[in-house]
Amino acid sequence: FKEPDISTTIEKALGRKPEEIFTSVDSKPFASASVAQVHRAILKTGDKVVVKVVRPGIEQIIRDDIQLLSWLANLIQRRTKIGRRLRPVEIVNDYESVILNELNLKSEAANTVQLARNFNSSLKLYVPKVYWNLTSDNLMTMEQIDGIPVNDVIQLKQNGIDLKALAETGVDIFFTQVFE
Repeated sequence: FKEPDISTTIEKALGRKPEEIFTSVDSKPFASASVAQVHRAILKTGDKVVVKVVRPGIEQIIRDDIQLLSWLANLIQRRTKIGRRLRPVEIVNDYESVILNELNLKSEAANTVQLARNFNSSLKLYVPKVYWNLTSDNLMTMEQIDGIPVNDVIQLKQNGIDLKALAETGVDIFFTQVFE
């Protein structure tokens, strides 16, 4: 299975050729996760953006995996005491809902916009802009922001970042999201 290139993915998702929208799009992703990959790009306006795309074919792989997990969960639940107590079928059903929602980048974009609204007066958190006109179910375009990954302790220290203050800020942001 050969994954289509980013240009094909963009054209299929947005219905326009990438050169109509972007002056450049990196062909290789600079970041990836289990269900998506992220490419740097520059819009015709000069804005630096990132284009997040759902990995082609990943939905079928996930559905196949869920089917196997469901079979195992049913077997365990029917044949063991601990299975009846822990109810693995419910766990797999919940997981299926969560993981399939991860494939909907419009939903992620909406959550990003809501997060930005929730922190619009905060000096502690900056949320990148979503380009709704360049977002679809399987592609999301966002403002590119530069920073240091939180797990790159050496670079954080080299840039004079107070790690204790950074951790406290992270905890504060987390609890603000949960309780407000």
